Amino acid sequence: MRRGLTRVGVVGAVLLAASPAMAQQLTYFTGPTGGSWVPIAGAIKNLFEKEVPGLKVENRPGAGLINMKAIEEGKADLGMGNMVSTVDALAGKGQGITAPYKNICQMANLYPQVQHIAVRGDKNIKSLADLKGMAVGTLPRGNTTEVVAAMLIDLAGVGPKGVGKMAYGSIADQTNMFKDGQIDASFNITTAPSGAYMDMANSRSMRMLDIPDDVFAGLKKANAGFERYTIPKAMYPGLEKDVVTVQFPAHLIVSCKMPEDLGYKLTKALVEGIPTLESVNASFKGATVKMFGSRTAVPFHKGAERYYKEKGAI
Repeated sequence: MRRGLTRVGVVGAVLLAASPAMAQQLTYFTGPTGGSWVPIAGAIKNLFEKEVPGLKVENRPGAGLINMKAIEEGKADLGMGNMVSTVDALAGKGQGITAPYKNICQMANLYPQVQHIAVRGDKNIKSLADLKGMAVGTLPRGNTTEVVAAMLIDLAGVGPKGVGKMAYGSIADQTNMFKDGQIDASFNITTAPSGAYMDMANSRSMRMLDIPDDVFAGLKKANAGFERYTIPKAMYPGLEKDVVTVQFPAHLIVSCKMPEDLGYKLTKALVEGIPTLESVNASFKGATVKMFGSRTAVPFHKGAERYYKEKGAI
């Protein structure tokens, strides 16, 4: 019997060795429930599995800061990320970060992540300063959105203790709370347009707040990754004017330890799949290999860099 079991074990080992692709599985940390990262990551997963036969990608919910930590600690192979948070992490800065991250590499810039600050139209909230005593919703702690929301409220002179209540929940939860009148304002960094904010605007009177120049200057001082962005009034129902806010790139980050050839193949699949990504989210409209391969403060994965150089993007 022992000889028989040994023979079975050897045969199994030979089969596994003959089909290494069958053993490949990647863990992909995506975004919070109700956010744009979940469907985008679903489309990217399909592109990757189609490009690499036998590859299986397991998508798990996450958030910007959580995803970076998971990759750094070897619990994830790739994840969605926010450029400003990644730049901070590589410098050893950010919530819960005590030393510079060393295992985070860049695969691609994806699209602008836009700060949305929606407030109830039936409340006299015309500026960030008017949020004093109000109920404010944002994503749970551990999210880039929550960190930036706290910065904005603080820079506006309100401060975390100045609001009436901070409600932490997914974008889907915030949408329901806004519609039910449980919160007066909703802070989220997401794609523009956003289905969640379209739902809010169609359900009750809504306006969006500008980020004034002095607050923007404070953001830029804290992190150079922030840039200006204008939400046109036609983007959401009921807006009376264009909204001046901020944005930074959402990007795909990967473990620097990922094999170079695999990183190359995944980058190729991502770029060649731009038409598919456009059908999932309008933010990808007009995306090009040069946009995906733009250099940033985050080092490229070796496989991604090889692909972009071959295509003349860098």
